Amino acid sequence: MKRLIIISLLLSFVGAGVSAQEKEFVIKGQIPGMKDSIHVSLLTAETVSSEVIVETTVKNGCFELRGRVESPMLCTLITNNLALVSGLDETEKIRWTYTPVFVDNVEMTVETVHYDSIPFSDPITPCFKITGGEVQEDFNTYNLSIVRDKESKEKQWEFILSHPHSVISAYLGNIMMRGGYELTREEVEKLEKAIVSLPADPVRFKVFRQNCEYAKQTVKNSAIVNLALNDVEGKACNLSEVIPQGKYLLVDFWATWCGPCVAAIPNVKKLVERFPDTFAVIGVSCDTNLKAWKAAIEREKATWPQYVLTKEGYKDFLTKYQTGGVPYFLILDKEGKVISNPGGIGDVEREVERLCK
Repeated sequence: MKRLIIISLLLSFVGAGVSAQEKEFVIKGQIPGMKDSIHVSLLTAETVSSEVIVETTVKNGCFELRGRVESPMLCTLITNNLALVSGLDETEKIRWTYTPVFVDNVEMTVETVHYDSIPFSDPITPCFKITGGEVQEDFNTYNLSIVRDKESKEKQWEFILSHPHSVISAYLGNIMMRGGYELTREEVEKLEKAIVSLPADPVRFKVFRQNCEYAKQTVKNSAIVNLALNDVEGKACNLSEVIPQGKYLLVDFWATWCGPCVAAIPNVKKLVERFPDTFAVIGVSCDTNLKAWKAAIEREKATWPQYVLTKEGYKDFLTKYQTGGVPYFLILDKEGKVISNPGGIGDVEREVERLCK
């Protein structure tokens, strides 16, 4: 009898383990006006390059996407009617939709009154939403709160402070810290204290905690985080060693293969010429083709000091500065403290104008 009980218990544990391993997401839609052959796909939205997770076509007015994610993930649900559009049929207009959705391994449903009610790229509207799971519910709540002001940091803070265990809070916190030198030390510490655990996504929580540590090193009015460089002669040096003091300084992270970076050089040159006594620049390149880098410096007449990141320096640039790449600008005060992280060359010009006039 005892043996039978033990075997039953073991089988129940095995069954539970298999069930947990096989848990998957299901995204369903039965939408009026959604014609057969419309293509539906789900792509990753948090990876460097988007990848298709699963795709299907509408049949009998319905679609169903099945798959599995390792942890809750921001994705893009895409639909298009390209298969229905014919050069001879002028009544059918090309239509694409791109819907942000936080996918977890639960059943999710697309709810709308008509296919035409699906917005081009909004995650939720009065006539459209995707439901299913706690993470997506929080995502809907947050997006409803920012309908009138999509860039409101106040709304981001409001959500984070009221949802200390939400995956969406960590997602927003990571966005706040992205790019480096955007937050004060008090704001980073406030974030760290606000998000105390993520039961639904321990992997994201681990990344969030690491990002907090990086962000503490890149808060406003702190020294620039050091990076390994080489100068134009190939001599090894460090970023912290080549920072001049006594003038406002632009550190211009760029690359020859980056169109916006190269396009910004004439504007930077004008700033150097306008404020020679109070403003300076150093260029820090991400190039690996040193011949092309030196040729670009000569061709563009970028006469300010130029350096190139080493392999390790480039890795540290991406991780410790929490940036996705170039162009990337930092402005330092006369004592060498970072005071601004302009979003583009226009912001650089306005900031330098304000500081140097």
